[in-house]
Amino acid sequence: MSVKHDILLDATDEDCPMPMVHSKSALDTMSSGQILKLISNKVGSINNIRTLVANNPYELLSEYKSEDGFVFLIQKN
Repeated sequence: MSVKHDILLDATDEDCPMPMVHSKSALDTMSSGQILKLISNKVGSINNIRTLVANNPYELLSEYKSEDGFVFLIQKN
């Protein structure tokens, strides 16, 4: 899947909730409309990222599993 992203956050091998914490920090610095690509190989990240998006002005554009782990494309609204 090829979607242009503005920031890549590789949180592979980081224990939960750190991928979510780093994602929130990155998204806070981004402008509206920009896209964050997060990669995490921890299953717990799935629910954490979904919750983060549900409780903030973000949109989960895509979520899929790749060779690298779980990939999330999150747009800041």
